[in-house]
Amino acid sequence: MTKPPPNPITGSEDMDAMMRINTELMSELWILRDRVTVLEKLLDEKGVVDRKAIDDYAPEGEFAAELDEERDRFVRRVAGAPWEVEFTVESLVERGQR
Repeated sequence: MTKPPPNPITGSEDMDAMMRINTELMSELWILRDRVTVLEKLLDEKGVVDRKAIDDYAPEGEFAAELDEERDRFVRRVAGAPWEVEFTVESLVERGQR
């Protein structure tokens, strides 16, 4: 198990909390960016969808509600990152799974 050091890395617990938020955001952003880039390339290569259609799409109904729930989970996870005090390989793997 890997725990944060007993003293703040930056000399400030608040700054360390901000660093954890930033790290969480960078991780999530890279995962999404990578997946979207791959999907767009595959869709483009196969002529499945025009990029304008993706830009113009407005979700409705159950799908819109699903997106709202996913957004709320994301915000709670990112905003809650400063209060994470213990990290293990298992906890990180579990958090990475959907």
